[in-house]
Amino acid sequence: MKKTIKVLFVILVATISTAFVSSSDQGKWELYKELNGVKIYTKVSSCQLEYTNKSNQYLLFKYVNTSKKNLRISGRVDAYYNNICRSCNLDSPNEYEFSIDLQAGQSQEGNCSDERKAFKLYYKSADNSISPLSKFELSNLSVKEF
Repeated sequence: MKKTIKVLFVILVATISTAFVSSSDQGKWELYKELNGVKIYTKVSSCQLEYTNKSNQYLLFKYVNTSKKNLRISGRVDAYYNNICRSCNLDSPNEYEFSIDLQAGQSQEGNCSDERKAFKLYYKSADNSISPLSKFELSNLSVKEF
């Protein structure tokens, strides 16, 4: 009986530790790229799915204009699943192409309710039933004054 309790305690501590490590990795913006006065950050966030108690993880993007000018950043999100780019050969215009206007000093960031690929990209499911994001790239990036 005592051995069973010890084993259950060890499993409980391991589970809590794993959950803590996973959640502590989330929520931290990491610099992805800086280009002509715009900093682009990413972070992984768990988002509750609508009409269910399940959640998936998404890669969120944040764009920060560090200049004193109004800037427009444009580009395309290249999303790779199973190392195959699902957005690279789509006809233009498509949902992976973006153009974001940022006033001087302004920032815009994605959240769980955002549907724009420039702000939120599927990362992985909680139950691993769908292929996770292998990698991503922001391609054809340009920054111009407007």
